[in-house]
Amino acid sequence: MDRREELLGWIEQTKRVQKQLAMIFPVLGLIAIALMFWRAAVGVFALVIVAFVAMCSFWITAAHNAAHRQKLEELAQVERNHGKPLQTAHRRWHH
Repeated sequence: MDRREELLGWIEQTKRVQKQLAMIFPVLGLIAIALMFWRAAVGVFALVIVAFVAMCSFWITAAHNAAHRQKLEELAQVERNHGKPLQTAHRRWHH
C-alpha cells in the first residue's frame, strides 16, 4: 500500500469514528439531562463533562484529518516537483 492510500484510509477511519461519536454523545447528553431530575448538581456536572469530551473528541479527530490532508497535499507537491523533495524556507537561507 502506498502512502497516499494509507492516508486516505486513515481519513476514512477518522470519519467513521466521528459518525460513531455523533451517535454516542447525544445519548450521553440525554442521560445527563435525565440525571438532572434525580440530582440537579450531578446532572449538570455530567452534562458539562459530556459536552467537554464531545468538543475535544471532534476537535482532535478534525485535527487528525487536517494533518492527513496536509500530508496528501505535500505528496502532490512532491509529485508536481518530479519527485524532488520540497525546499523549505530555512534550507534556502543556508545555500
